[in-house]
Amino acid sequence: MFDTEKLKTFSWVNVGNPDHTDFEKLQDEYKIDEDTISDILDPDEQPRIEIEDDNKVIIVRFPIVNRETDTQWHTEPLSIIYSTSRVITVCRKRCDILDKIKKDEKTSREEFILNIMYYIAESYLRCLKELNKRVVESKKNLQQQIRKRELLALLDVENSYTLYMTGLKGNLSVLDKLEKVRGFAKTDECIELIEDSRIELSQGIEVVTSYTKMLKSIKETFESVINMNSNTYINRLTMWNIILMLPTLVVGYYGMNVALPFAEHADTGVVIFALIMALLLGYAIFVALRRRIV
Repeated sequence: MFDTEKLKTFSWVNVGNPDHTDFEKLQDEYKIDEDTISDILDPDEQPRIEIEDDNKVIIVRFPIVNRETDTQWHTEPLSIIYSTSRVITVCRKRCDILDKIKKDEKTSREEFILNIMYYIAESYLRCLKELNKRVVESKKNLQQQIRKRELLALLDVENSYTLYMTGLKGNLSVLDKLEKVRGFAKTDECIELIEDSRIELSQGIEVVTSYTKMLKSIKETFESVINMNSNTYINRLTMWNIILMLPTLVVGYYGMNVALPFAEHADTGVVIFALIMALLLGYAIFVALRRRIV
């Protein structure tokens, strides 16, 4: 899907959810080489800057929510291809972040690209807040009852944190390289946008680091709780096995084909052995309750 917007100093071509026809148009009409297109198609492409003939290629990663993937909260690459009079943005998915850029933020090619970087950095912080809410909710549920679903949700969040950290660090590296490109940050507005974007990206990295430590602490705590519960259940089963073994031992001995006490008095023998079993069971249960094993 091609969207073209002619601005004061440059034209913006936005390509979202491209198909084979769109890529042919990029090659034929906009002279985008095949290697660059193959990079655009790669969902694992990392942030970087490349110079291809008259075009400069910037690849950054932005956060996205996709229920079709194993990790619902992940990142996607956004390719920004710019020349003297044109900026082309290409993304495998629809990038809603581009819709937030206002008209007065597209006054120049450089300001437009830096505003994209800024809004992407800002979106990371919003997504991190949403992820933290999921962690808090899962923690509350786990405090009530430890369930597999909640533990898997925490694992999904941990994977998202890893992807976000990679994207944030890569975007920060791209921003540092853009600042060094001759003639790119030539106005005070561009310099201010670079600083604002750097602050947002650095803050995002700090937030991910903090949330990752907190999540690790939560996981370790509940792992310890699970181990303690497992040990308690094993102790209880062992104690009940011992308790139930005592009557079996007494009855088994009494059923042997040997001379036994009170054998000539059947009724008296049954009562006596029943009392012996009751005393043994009572004592075992008393010890178990006193030690809080059962």
